[in-house]
Amino acid sequence: MNRASKIILFVSSIVACAAMAVYGQITGNLGTTGVSYGSPLALQSINTGFGDAGGNNDSQGGSEMDAAYGTINGSYLYLFLAGNYENNGNHVNVFLDGGAAGQSTLNVPATATLQAMNGSVFSPAGGNEAAFQCTWAWDVNDYAGTWYTEEYIYNGPGSLAGGYVGAVPETSTGIAPQSLPSGGGYPAYTQLAVNNNHASSMGATGGAYSGPYATTGLELQIPLSVIGYTGGSILVLADVNGGGDNYLSNQFLPELPLGYGNLASAEFNFSSTPSEYFVVVPEPSSIALVLVGLLGAIGLIRRRS
Repeated sequence: MNRASKIILFVSSIVACAAMAVYGQITGNLGTTGVSYGSPLALQSINTGFGDAGGNNDSQGGSEMDAAYGTINGSYLYLFLAGNYENNGNHVNVFLDGGAAGQSTLNVPATATLQAMNGSVFSPAGGNEAAFQCTWAWDVNDYAGTWYTEEYIYNGPGSLAGGYVGAVPETSTGIAPQSLPSGGGYPAYTQLAVNNNHASSMGATGGAYSGPYATTGLELQIPLSVIGYTGGSILVLADVNGGGDNYLSNQFLPELPLGYGNLASAEFNFSSTPSEYFVVVPEPSSIALVLVGLLGAIGLIRRRS
């Protein structure tokens, strides 16, 4: 085997391994979106202050957010928040920075429940890390097996628009197949899929955290066109909140410092906490760049042969 052939084989191995890293480890709820994820982008190691759940036909008794996965595929951002979310009306909040000029302090319209969190302060710039500028916000609560959803989309520099966009019902087994919410006063853009049957053992009593072993939860398919996406990476912050969005738990991704209790307020303040977000990188583009560079090296070797 000549040198060029060896390098071609090496390139093929690199690309295959990279593709496995992006798509090879975990698939979202029931594979409904057809998208698989690589390694977790954020893991939880703080015992939830919202109690344990039994995992039988919809989360009952507690909420936790164990791990976050994400990928940019085609014209969508896919997020998978593994864990369980109590069906008593507790909320899940998700905030994105798509790259456009956004909000450093949350200010959504007074059209639905998420307005209770207005005044929350996102992370500033620090070191080599960018400041978080919110360009999209999403809120959902599971009440007795129906997921009530709010969505706030990018509406120009520093502006979000939206409110309650409708509901998605579960089946009798705590599963909601990939669906677009309907019945709200504002248009819905983001589809969700749910498998809410994760059995928890990491509650305030001190069980072992689930982390990467949680493989069910909440999955979102978000159009890049509504998040102020300018290309490149997307910054994400997610949390579990109480009824009315006015009692934040200690379940954030990325996680809070070890030993942190529930925030017990409607607002968070990360003004002195740089990097309180995880990053979704458009991995396929990165793989393509690696491939182009290595193929260029092969061409150089061939010219020298």
